[in-house]
Amino acid sequence: MPVAKKTVKKQREPVTSKKYTNMFQAYGAFWRRGFTEWAGTSSRSEYWWSVLVNFLVIIGWVFLVAVAGWQGGFYAPVHFVYTPGVMVLAALMVVFSVAVIIPSLSMTVRRLHDAGLSAWWMMLLIGTAVEGLDVIISIVFFVFSVLPTKETDNPYHGFNKVTK
Repeated sequence: MPVAKKTVKKQREPVTSKKYTNMFQAYGAFWRRGFTEWAGTSSRSEYWWSVLVNFLVIIGWVFLVAVAGWQGGFYAPVHFVYTPGVMVLAALMVVFSVAVIIPSLSMTVRRLHDAGLSAWWMMLLIGTAVEGLDVIISIVFFVFSVLPTKETDNPYHGFNKVTK
């Protein structure tokens, strides 16, 4: 009688968190890891390069919408005209803004892990709707995002180690 072999399913290990010196590599990692990897860590460079690129894309899109809809001369009264082209540009900007939400949340969770903090801290950021308190929580999250990597006594580095 032949003996059946057991197949052992390999567990996929998360991508290691590394320090990016290239903006394009960090932004590629933002999209690659953004929808699937919530465990593990993100380095400060991965976080801040992605924040910078998303900021520049949104500012550029707002500028394009403003230029496309601007009517009038330098001394003439300025009018904003909602042409079909302006509406398409505005709709694309909204689609991009919505598409960035999930990868941004995922990356923020991984950044909190890299600083040695639990992802439950995100509930503060998501749940604040009180006027004034949201500014304080945003400042706290800014401080969390600039904290250095906690390499010792960090339970989240069991998922992936920081490469040097």
